[in-house]
Amino acid sequence: MLGVALGLRLWVVLTHTYIIFQDETFQYLEQAHRLAFGSGVVPWEFIDGIRSWLLPGMIALVMRLTALVSPDPSTYVLVVRICVIAASLSVPYVGFRMAEQRCALPGAVAVGLLCAFWFDLVYFAPAVLTEVMATYAAFWAIWLGDVQAGGSPSRRRLMLAGALFGLACCLRYQYAPALALAALWQHGRDHTRLGTVLVGTLAALALTGGLLDTLTWGAPFQSVWLNFSRNAVQGVGAALGVEPWYYFPAYFSVAWNIVAPLLLGLMVLGATRMPALAFAAVATVALHSMTPHKEMRFIFLASAAMPVLIGLGTASMLQSVIRLRRAATVPTAIAVAVVIAGAVATATATRAYPANAWHRDRSVVQAFDAARSEPNLCGLGVRTLSVYRSGGYTYLHRDVPIYFETFEAVQQLETLPFRLRLRLVLNGQPVPQYPNEQLARNSGRFNFLIGRPGDRLPGFETTACFGAGSPDDPAICVFRRPGGCD
Repeated sequence: MLGVALGLRLWVVLTHTYIIFQDETFQYLEQAHRLAFGSGVVPWEFIDGIRSWLLPGMIALVMRLTALVSPDPSTYVLVVRICVIAASLSVPYVGFRMAEQRCALPGAVAVGLLCAFWFDLVYFAPAVLTEVMATYAAFWAIWLGDVQAGGSPSRRRLMLAGALFGLACCLRYQYAPALALAALWQHGRDHTRLGTVLVGTLAALALTGGLLDTLTWGAPFQSVWLNFSRNAVQGVGAALGVEPWYYFPAYFSVAWNIVAPLLLGLMVLGATRMPALAFAAVATVALHSMTPHKEMRFIFLASAAMPVLIGLGTASMLQSVIRLRRAATVPTAIAVAVVIAGAVATATATRAYPANAWHRDRSVVQAFDAARSEPNLCGLGVRTLSVYRSGGYTYLHRDVPIYFETFEAVQQLETLPFRLRLRLVLNGQPVPQYPNEQLARNSGRFNFLIGRPGDRLPGFETTACFGAGSPDDPAICVFRRPGGCD
């Protein structure tokens, strides 16, 4: 199962270029680049101090080590994504092992294949997002604490489970209530086990949330309480967009179409086999449904649990309905899993995802790569394109200033009475910006320009254009001006 899952995910990352959410670049890769090389766009979250340095710090180490071998940014981005893909194998592995304990080999095969081919899991596998990484840690934690996984877990195993619960909560503190429910279901009837898990959790939180935030921001757990204050109390989250409470169920209803009742029934049946995982999934959806701002990545923990629960439900039906010997049941499990995964993938891809989802913002990456490869580049201007939709220094990776026309616009949200601060640094020094019409007046400061086809400034000529011209893969061009920079 792992070989199939790994092969599919590696094929995706080697043949497709896409950025699922802007946070991938500017909350994690860009901050890692700034930490490793000294240059980057600094969003308001890292000016105010509401994000943990945990994930950017780990990425920075990978970037720095990869740069010793190749200076090409596409290389360190690829290595980072392959590392994330390796972590993503936790879902099919844990799903297989938990199903094996409950439904023998046929059930394990069904769950493993569903997780290997599940559309959302494949699509998000290369994504550098805290929701995704927290989910992988949570899966390991639930499996390590699983009583059915070879009898009562050892003390060391429970401590590690607790540490992974703590790591998951540090990466995505909004998952903490859901994971607490899962841990209580697993260990609540044995106070010794629960206490051991709690010690591991508190130790991990003290290190990754308490100590790290104190060293980087000056206060313990600042990336939790200040994040909550800015987004929930001061309304930044709601200013980014509000969706109705039924947003998540409606999404799955549209994505799964006519197979939704069948999948829901299988999940309910599977929940009786793995209640801890089911509690975590349901609580994740319920809690995030109560927040005004909703995005599908926020409930990735639930999305990852779905193929496991569906697979367990499928295995239960196979056990009760098909009275065949094991050799015949395994091929049946394979066939059923492939049919379900194929139906879900087809429905999701055609009904819930945009046509260019697998190439989202590919043109932006290509344009920044084209500019980076120009030997005479001494300054880069960016027109029309939002700062947060650009490639930043992550994909430029040159010691030249970047000037954004939208620098001022992205700091203002209509319903907020305050600005969301932003700055750029080059080798640790601030880069002055010329927003709006000032960019054109200061075109002498850059000799390359990135923008839409109609964004060419006087004196510049078009060198290359990329993209399909769709909202998710917009047409983006690179323009060049003869000469150097002021």
